[in-house]
Amino acid sequence: MRDSVLTARAVGSAVGQAVRVAVDRAVPGGAARVPLRVEDVTEAWLAEVFGVAPERIHRIRVVESHSGTAARARIEVSADADIPEFLFLKLPPRNYSQHVLMNLFSLGSREVSAYRVLGDAPPIRVPRCYATRSDRVRGRDVLVLEDLSPTARFRTVVDPLGRDEAEAVVDAMADLHAAFWRDPAGAAGPRSEVETQLGLLIRRRLLGELTGPAADLVPATIREQIRIFYERGREIDAFWARQPQTLIHGDPHLGNLFFEDAGPGFLDWQISTTGCGIRDVAYFANASVEPELLREIERGLVERYAARLDAAGIAVDPERLWTLYQVGITELLLAIVCTAEAGERMQSSAVTRCGVARAVAGVEAHNSLVLLAAFLDGRRV
Repeated sequence: MRDSVLTARAVGSAVGQAVRVAVDRAVPGGAARVPLRVEDVTEAWLAEVFGVAPERIHRIRVVESHSGTAARARIEVSADADIPEFLFLKLPPRNYSQHVLMNLFSLGSREVSAYRVLGDAPPIRVPRCYATRSDRVRGRDVLVLEDLSPTARFRTVVDPLGRDEAEAVVDAMADLHAAFWRDPAGAAGPRSEVETQLGLLIRRRLLGELTGPAADLVPATIREQIRIFYERGREIDAFWARQPQTLIHGDPHLGNLFFEDAGPGFLDWQISTTGCGIRDVAYFANASVEPELLREIERGLVERYAARLDAAGIAVDPERLWTLYQVGITELLLAIVCTAEAGERMQSSAVTRCGVARAVAGVEAHNSLVLLAAFLDGRRV
């Protein structure tokens, strides 16, 4: 009965957001506070964001723009004020369905929350956030960020990391998690019951029968085992909630990282939440390092992570972290298989095939889905 009620509420929420986004797109307005499109970003709006007189901004030019899970744009600003010449904007997606999805799972507001929690002196490298704007009535979020183009190098999953780069990312993760260990104040919390139920329905739809561009990479045994993600999803959430909590990125694949001479940085905080830090490590490592090398270095990466937490005054059990790392690989498998099944509108098939292959290799090497089931059944604690 409870599931039926939650399902009805989840479907109602989806319909409500679909109508809300449709109305927002059809009825003009709101751009003075939160632009819907980069074309709505005016000199007056940017002046308000930076707290300068409108006449001090002379011209805005869109250098490039594209849209995926969010719309992204790089703009050039001509001004006689202390405003960077180039800025990077994140806005609601141009695609209607992706805009609905963003609102359903509060992806924009989660990213806004993350930048606010990270603050002006974040413990890791992230793009400087000059401003955030939100319109809860229309369901829009906009971020005005540092343009990284002059200094940053960007990668995708198909361009794997070596040992030194992987260690640098793990060090940064430890610094992030240590800063918010057991006190991720202000970070977006766990998803609501309605969001969780909607997520389970989507998982069932995507994972029930794999037909996407990477389906051939998922062995029959794992196809059967991944039913656990929608049949026991709430138990999985409860298991992770029992572990020490911190602010986690949630989706740290290579496409959400950047690299500078000083080290790695982190982009795209739409999935950020309070959670178990070792999940970030397992997700990142198995998505970003070729399996053959990873099997050689992953135990060392976990030990390095534990040592860095210890140096920050956080006592952890390396053996326990190693076990949780093995379980955490399932989170990557869930994310990348669902992404592959959603098709090219989420990620290219080249990226998803590479990610699925690595996730499957990790899960098989550690028997991670069986280990997860053992924890849920109480056979492991």
